[in-house]
Amino acid sequence: MIVDAHTHLGEITAFRSVDLSVRAMLSVMDHLGIDVCIQMHVAGLGPIQEAYEASEAAFQVSGGRLPYAMIYNPLYAEESLAWVKRSLDGRGAVGIKIHPSFNRVYPEDPRYEPAWQLAAEQGVPIITHSWAVSDYNPVQKYSTPEHFEHYVARYPQVNLILGHAGGLYAGHLAAVELARRYPNVYLDTSGDIFSFGLIEWLVQQVGAERILFGSDVNWIDQRTQLGRILDADITLDQKCLILGGNACRIFTRLPRLANGQ
Repeated sequence: MIVDAHTHLGEITAFRSVDLSVRAMLSVMDHLGIDVCIQMHVAGLGPIQEAYEASEAAFQVSGGRLPYAMIYNPLYAEESLAWVKRSLDGRGAVGIKIHPSFNRVYPEDPRYEPAWQLAAEQGVPIITHSWAVSDYNPVQKYSTPEHFEHYVARYPQVNLILGHAGGLYAGHLAAVELARRYPNVYLDTSGDIFSFGLIEWLVQQVGAERILFGSDVNWIDQRTQLGRILDADITLDQKCLILGGNACRIFTRLPRLANGQ
């Protein structure tokens, strides 16, 4: 089973796509042989009820192929947590998403603890945006990998997936360092990070069992992201882990979806 562990639905002004519909996403998935996309609706960065309703609708319309992770917003912790809990009471939600750079709240902030507590109680992973600081994008200081260590250490039973594997070069180094120190840290390949040899380097640094295929569709073309996994100079077994085996192990609710439960 091929699982894209980092995708999005909805529209955001910073990105442009030709067709943002669920139908379009399913069509591309069929074309590429992707079975499941774990999506995080961008409305969750704002009106979270809208994100919940849209995510549930996509899950139903897709026949379970578009499970989702609700975005927890520490700026509206009580309301946000209530919707995340509601999502996890159903069949469609498989994790929790956080985005420290968008919220401008550092990952070690106490306001994130309710999300970690809930993830521990429900046995689901947390997916986070991670990146590196640059002159043109200083807000990324809120999401550099080392800031996640506080809760990673405090909740060893919760798997944390560093979306974009830290983003830029400095972020990759920090993400790898964190993953080496903590077995509950994983990296995904999503985002506009196209360095030559990156997949091979990540496998060498942390092992294929700690890497998940992610595309960032509908912001990034899913074909480019899938292609670099398929074309990577690694073994077939390693590709199988990255393309779906790891996701099915980490997202414990996915196997039940595959079995129609």
